[in-house]
Amino acid sequence: MGDMDESGWDVRVEDNTIVVTLQRRLVLNDRASDRLYDAIEAAVSDDIDRVLSIVNVEHPLSATLREAVVRGADAATASGVTDWHVVAEHERKATAVARALPGVETTVFADEREARARPA
Repeated sequence: MGDMDESGWDVRVEDNTIVVTLQRRLVLNDRASDRLYDAIEAAVSDDIDRVLSIVNVEHPLSATLREAVVRGADAATASGVTDWHVVAEHERKATAVARALPGVETTVFADEREARARPA
């Protein structure tokens, strides 16, 4: 965790937040999707208040990416995480991620600094 995966994603813990970064040239096959989910699940602990997803993906969200994020959200909510903040350059993309997360309180931001400043 904490180093950008060769597939174009990163999961790390900052303060009480899991930060999930999905880079522009993200390549996510089934194996990479499982690794992304595993990284999110491994980062979840009782100290975590929220998840912050930074979505820089250029293309529409693939089913594989959506599934990995939803599985990660399920793992986080099972451990008590209630807030999932999503940042994307284009609000539609952030909203698409937020809609994929049923059962999680999501907030969409266009600005990463604003999202980071927002408490859980």
